[in-house]
Amino acid sequence: MISFKLITNDNLTYFRAIGSDTGGSTRNPASYCGVVGLKPTYGLCSRHGLIPLVNSMDVPGIFARSVSDCVDVLNAVAGPDAMDSTSIQKPFKKLQLPEVDQIDLRSVRIGIPKEYHCDGLSVEVLETWTKVADLLETAGATVRQVSLPNTAASIFVYSILNQCEVASNMARYDGIEYGHRAADERSTEQLYAQSRAEGFNQVVKTRILTGNFLLLRKNYDHYFEKALRVRRLIAEDFSRVFEAQADCDKVDVLLTPTTLSDAPLYKDFIIQSNRDQCAVQDFCTQPANMAGIPAISIPVRLSKAGLPLSLQIMSNSFNEQLLLTVARWIEAQVGFDCLESLQRHADRL
Repeated sequence: MISFKLITNDNLTYFRAIGSDTGGSTRNPASYCGVVGLKPTYGLCSRHGLIPLVNSMDVPGIFARSVSDCVDVLNAVAGPDAMDSTSIQKPFKKLQLPEVDQIDLRSVRIGIPKEYHCDGLSVEVLETWTKVADLLETAGATVRQVSLPNTAASIFVYSILNQCEVASNMARYDGIEYGHRAADERSTEQLYAQSRAEGFNQVVKTRILTGNFLLLRKNYDHYFEKALRVRRLIAEDFSRVFEAQADCDKVDVLLTPTTLSDAPLYKDFIIQSNRDQCAVQDFCTQPANMAGIPAISIPVRLSKAGLPLSLQIMSNSFNEQLLLTVARWIEAQVGFDCLESLQRHADRL
């Protein structure tokens, strides 16, 4: 669910939006549309008011035209909330980013996870990734390859946990307390069944059925418990690179693609199932949700097809200050403006 905000100040109009990010649901569309998409640390922003999908991963994400606009929204919504038990309890100190010409990257360590160079990664995205890494290194940052060995399993673990929590969360939509209510009231059971049959589409129904199957007593240990153990390993991969005892093994931020390609054509999109699409489109984004760390997608350039290409930056929990500072520097260097870039591309055709 996305709530668009129109804020007018001093006769200037800014477009910003807030939407839930479960496995990349703000960063992926932000990447495809050439805008900035921020997923804060889990617990930094209250989830009160979000329709829960996957409680342990849902985070209110932010869309904006620039990193600075993201900071403005984050400063407005971050902090403790008595209505959300998962929100942080300590007061949030508002972020203030330095001016671009005051950003010094010489002490910043950038990690390039080798596992994100995966099957399906387009040549144009790889070129963009390499170019931005070179820009950072030229500016004095230390850029080196790191390993997150459990990345390959992440999308499968995400799929299992997603469906299990969806099955649990969607149980409340029975036509009596929440959600759509069917007209058939011959019996309580009939009202439940008809309301859910009418209110859920095929994708949601499939997730509910699969999730309930995975949560059966005979399957619980084999699927759900094992998925939780692997999720812990995925989170430990990030902790290992962000909190390594030896400075030579530690990095401050990770630079990865946001999506494996530019936005697919509709005719190509619909030939794959929702599950297959998620496996491709969420590959780079959902590990951050699994670990609860902050991540931001920033547009870099247009592909040959005239569609935006973006990169993702991730950092340790509650390290939004550095994450957004690096993002602002990259944003200034690439000078991407979606509308201007699209117009230049159109003029060349």
